[in-house]
Amino acid sequence: MNKFYDNIIFDIGNVLLMFDPETYLLKRYDSDLTYELMSIIFASGEWESLDLGNKSILEVKEILCRAHPEYKKEITDTLEHWVDMLQPINEHIALLYQLKELGYHLYLLSNFPEEGFKNIYHNYDFFKLFDGEVISYQIHQTKPNHLMCHTLLSKYNLNPLKSIFIDDMYANIEMAKRYDIQGIWLRYGVNLLEEMHQKNIL
Repeated sequence: MNKFYDNIIFDIGNVLLMFDPETYLLKRYDSDLTYELMSIIFASGEWESLDLGNKSILEVKEILCRAHPEYKKEITDTLEHWVDMLQPINEHIALLYQLKELGYHLYLLSNFPEEGFKNIYHNYDFFKLFDGEVISYQIHQTKPNHLMCHTLLSKYNLNPLKSIFIDDMYANIEMAKRYDIQGIWLRYGVNLLEEMHQKNIL
């Protein structure tokens, strides 16, 4: 195989771990309450503050419970168990082992709260395959802020022209392209294995 890329950079949410809070909550609450919680928690500036590393889960829980006391129990349960909403995407994780066997360097570039990242890193062995990472809470910036890409490239001295980035959000792929990093936009229905074959990665 004529290998063009050296570095494969992965997002986490909906690339390696499926994150679907709506489905998770619908198993516990009716649709009205589910969508209320989705708005209160996951569409809030407080949730973004977790990704930025500016607040802890405990702090966010206290703020949201004060703001919405009628949903105190539901907010508490959701925030205390949100990591349970993450489920491994097994076919993508299997690709990590193939890529590593072929000599690629693997990196993470993801928006993720500190407590959640430490939890999944401890619980899933496949994270040990990665050669490095830049996670949003570490630098208090989130994708698509260009500093995420800049930090990864400079921290590990990566050649952007030999790197490719896999993410489920188009804005993040565009961010990477501004640094001459090619991308795979993993929108709904895209087969990652086929994309890798097309780009002569596998």
